[in-house]
Amino acid sequence: MGSLKCVICGKPVGEAEAVRCSICGAPMHKSCIDEEVLSDAEGNILCPRCAAIAALDWLDNILSLYAHSIKGNDREEVIGRLKTLVDLLKQ
Repeated sequence: MGSLKCVICGKPVGEAEAVRCSICGAPMHKSCIDEEVLSDAEGNILCPRCAAIAALDWLDNILSLYAHSIKGNDREEVIGRLKTLVDLLKQ
């Protein structure tokens, strides 16, 4: 088996030092992760991709159920922030 590469920094990570995503098993250096950001509600570590997908699922549920209650400037703020995130992903 080839050497593992950290999905965050792209550098080799030894099996003994690897932290793995609890969903997809992607390896990461412990020093590359911000546990506060990349942990789910149960404290499981997620890779950036799985964390983003989980956050989008959560946001999907909120907006599907409550978008009608977000009005005016608040709605424009949400739309603006979503556009900023899309632009960030396009870089």
